[in-house]
Amino acid sequence: MPKYQIYFDTVQGETKYNVDIDEPEVLDDVLHEILYDLRERGDVLQGDGEPQVVWNGHTLDFGKPLPPQGVRANDVLRVSTIATNG
Repeated sequence: MPKYQIYFDTVQGETKYNVDIDEPEVLDDVLHEILYDLRERGDVLQGDGEPQVVWNGHTLDFGKPLPPQGVRANDVLRVSTIATNG
């Protein structure tokens, strides 16, 4: 199972997660679990809006597995929010 490093921009600062993600698994499923865990620990994403995942300057599609998007094991992903109010 490939491992990835995911950094979350939280109100308390940057939080790093090392995550195992199966090749056919989609970000949408994994991200919900991690965000739930962050909330349980008292961390929330900084800003108001929808989360986005960025890798190598590209915003990733939550509905697709990582390998078809070019992401490889041990790559670094960043999660932040995008403003929904313009």
